[in-house]
Amino acid sequence: MPATDTTAVHARRSPRAILALTGLALTSLAVTSFALVGCDGGTPPTTAATQPNPPAASGAPSASGATASKDVAIPSPTVFPGSTVKFPPLGTFVQGSRSSAFAPGKVYVFEFFSTTCGHCAEAFEIIDGLIADYGQKGFEFISVTSEDENVVREWLAKPENKEVVKHGVALDPRSRAQNLLQSGTFQVQTPRLFAVRDGIVLWFGHPELAADPFAQIAAGTWRPSDHVAEAVLNSKLAWARNEMTALETKCAQDGNWTPLLAFLDSMTRQLASKASTFEIQKFGTLIGPAGMPAEGYALGRELAKKYASDLQTLRSLARTTMNSPDVKERDFTFALEMVTAADTVGQQKDARAAELMALYHFSMGDREKALEHQQRAIELEQEGKNKARFLTLLEKYKKEEPKPVPYAPRPAKAPAASASAGK
Repeated sequence: MPATDTTAVHARRSPRAILALTGLALTSLAVTSFALVGCDGGTPPTTAATQPNPPAASGAPSASGATASKDVAIPSPTVFPGSTVKFPPLGTFVQGSRSSAFAPGKVYVFEFFSTTCGHCAEAFEIIDGLIADYGQKGFEFISVTSEDENVVREWLAKPENKEVVKHGVALDPRSRAQNLLQSGTFQVQTPRLFAVRDGIVLWFGHPELAADPFAQIAAGTWRPSDHVAEAVLNSKLAWARNEMTALETKCAQDGNWTPLLAFLDSMTRQLASKASTFEIQKFGTLIGPAGMPAEGYALGRELAKKYASDLQTLRSLARTTMNSPDVKERDFTFALEMVTAADTVGQQKDARAAELMALYHFSMGDREKALEHQQRAIELEQEGKNKARFLTLLEKYKKEEPKPVPYAPRPAKAPAASASAGK
């Protein structure tokens, strides 16, 4: 499957990780960076429970009779801003006072986490800051995990965790709280916050995105209805990602990629505002595991015309061609066209376009030009983690033989003995 333009490229190459690389793993209301995507918390159900549908998100199903009849039905999420939920059926509180019902007017913030989730560890300091800002303003924070009680108590006893986790921590037997809140959005990841008042979901998302919504909630200016469309769209994208994961696995087993290609076409029609995401996925499938490079590159050239001014799509076409591990025939002429177009659209000021130009030249055996453009990428990049990655690549280009370098995922680590299935 394709490796889209993203800096988070160290996930394990499972079907789910591969799909995450395509930009479909969108969490919360306004995720723009894969740095915000947390640990996978399991696969949510693919059908929604009965509940009145929220307002339609952008990218409604096609009105065309023949086309619409072939489209896969996309279920609506049952949890979205403004939806009503019961108080989560929490088990033992291993820290803090037990809560089992919504107190009138209080904002309950449920954080789904795992003690073995690295993203969660990074987020606890953020949550500690949110508690300092809003703990005295009618917000109650409860961290929720489906792990074994002894594991959680041992984790809480460690000094480094005691330092930042001072709020309520509750167990989630049989993942009932997760099923109530997380699964209703088709997004089961950690860490993830849900802000609920009087049984009404106000907001949910990654802790890094909570500051502005929480400030508005505290000020009384937050309107859940203003955020429904975006939340529903992201939930539908998450549902599509889960379906694609299952289809990718089945198609790989059967050797028949037609069902996945048809599914991608259906999502392109129905989720029109995110069409490029599915079109890039189809491009990568065709030139990769489906073994249809002629059709794939023909589609790629159509997409290059359609999205001629879309920097991200141009970069994705180039990166997929040069970097996806499944591609058997790499059209470096096409890749150069896409890299050049991206660099032009970015006015030679886009760090990722420069980094892709370096990758192209290294792939073609030109170390000198690769180093030149990689150095340009480093000078243009402002984000710390990306700059560090670019510096690592610079050293690689200095030392290794210039040649094509498909994305090589890090070997999967053996799971820890105490790891939870909810990670």
